Amino acid sequence: MKILLLDPEKKANYRISKDTSGGYGTGNDFGDKIIPNILKRTLKFVHDWPPLFAIYSMAVLKRNNHKVVYTKELNNVSNEFDLVIIVSSIVCCETEVENIKKLKLLNKPVFAIGPFATSNPKKYIDAGAQVISGEPEFFFLQNPNLLNLSSEKIIFFKHNFKLDDLPYPEWNEVLKNKKTSLLFGTDLSLPILATRGCPYSCFKYCVYPLQQGRLPRHRDPIKIVDELEYWNKNFKVKMFIFRDPVFSINRKHTIEFCNELISRKLDLKFVIETHLRILDTELIKLLKKSGLRAVKVGVESADSEVLKNVNRFTIKQDDQYLKIRELEQNKILISAMFIIGFPSDDENTIMKTINYAKKLNTTFAQFSVWTPYPGTPVFEEFKDKIVADQYQQFDQYNLIYKHEILSKKNIRDLLSKSYSKYYFRINWLFKFFKSIVYV
Repeated sequence: MKILLLDPEKKANYRISKDTSGGYGTGNDFGDKIIPNILKRTLKFVHDWPPLFAIYSMAVLKRNNHKVVYTKELNNVSNEFDLVIIVSSIVCCETEVENIKKLKLLNKPVFAIGPFATSNPKKYIDAGAQVISGEPEFFFLQNPNLLNLSSEKIIFFKHNFKLDDLPYPEWNEVLKNKKTSLLFGTDLSLPILATRGCPYSCFKYCVYPLQQGRLPRHRDPIKIVDELEYWNKNFKVKMFIFRDPVFSINRKHTIEFCNELISRKLDLKFVIETHLRILDTELIKLLKKSGLRAVKVGVESADSEVLKNVNRFTIKQDDQYLKIRELEQNKILISAMFIIGFPSDDENTIMKTINYAKKLNTTFAQFSVWTPYPGTPVFEEFKDKIVADQYQQFDQYNLIYKHEILSKKNIRDLLSKSYSKYYFRINWLFKFFKSIVYV
């Protein structure tokens, strides 16, 4: 079977990243002032990768002897393709739906895959697509020939496969373009997966559990390192970006991975996202020794009451500060993630968060707008307050619900201010140029 894997994006003057936010995607629109505009236009030159679930699906389909072509633009689809698979996202939903409608005019069968289509299938179904609900790579693993499939609008399935049952993702074509992360150095880089699933309380507004579930599932540490070694030896990849929602959630698993990587003496680098509270001195030193170069951590808000009101809990600020300094002492870069526009936020609490971000003075800081995503429990709570008229507006950088205190313009101005005040500082410039030395 000849299959077109279509990953359309909306046109924008900022980077569209469908490989983020649990597969829902984001649009990196940082604000309207000078510094935010410089940052978002600069970020357009930073490489972004297709979602891992799509590239895993491509690998499974090819292993099943299907011919698969990946593209971001529909253009003219000839009759040579028997099936089209749409990579769904919230940030490009309307664009994806337009493409489905065009394909149906050509009488092409269309599957929509991914977390957003799984949780919000209606638009895709109404446009004429079937939705594969759940992790699509396992569906294709379970249904190798794709013939005589169910005609149901939503295809539900169960499987007993493990993450280790998946082939390596189909990065071969991507690597021909020699992609680097840039944010964490110029080495050739790739996303990689060690675990799926997240059990933490933020599931009420986080999208990761919608497709991955809340129960953490782990790949064999030996097989993870096998994959790192494969991409390094065959394609000279030196930097790996782990897409786990919480890397190191299982201490034993993390230690086994680090020791295996150290024992092979591959001299590789990697980036993780995790919680500060599960990092201690011993683990930090081991991660550094095995190749950790940067860590993304969620700080979110400097106001404890704001976090409490959304059932979000973290370690005390003094402990956060000390933990970040300890990571830096081990020459590990930090990207701290902050959220503004929580339901109980006001201008004072947001300025408190901005000032706290400046105090932490991490190598990178990301400020985004709190978003009740469709499919999450908190969306049901806020659905009568939603003011966005398109899913594509759910990009984490615009207020999409009626806030009790702040207007959409207030939030937009504060977002711009957060980036301006953070990045337009001598202290940050010094930190950034110093970090370049040890990336």
